[in-house]
Amino acid sequence: MIVKMLKMRLNGVEVPKRRLHDRYHSARAGTLEVVETTDQGLHRLVKLARFTYGESGKYVETLFDVNLLWYRDGRMVLSGFERSKKDMQFCDYAQSWLCFVGVEPPPMPEGR
Repeated sequence: MIVKMLKMRLNGVEVPKRRLHDRYHSARAGTLEVVETTDQGLHRLVKLARFTYGESGKYVETLFDVNLLWYRDGRMVLSGFERSKKDMQFCDYAQSWLCFVGVEPPPMPEGR
């Protein structure tokens, strides 16, 4: 499904609501899919949300153990954790995605 996605956390820390739609933290347009697959690191079935964006699907964001928290008026929040690699080790962070389905996100506030 075609959505615009906005990450609500940065390395597991909640982004303040006043900064969610500023010019440094804007929504990206792309394709969202939810699949179930076997994770080799967790040794179990995992539900994944994959958000693909950029030129011809060049970039992919992945949310593990995804849950739909709410869906209303063309907006939904998916919650789970994301995995990043730092110093040759994987680190998992809590993450939530605010997705806009078929609607435009609110305009960015003007000013600084």
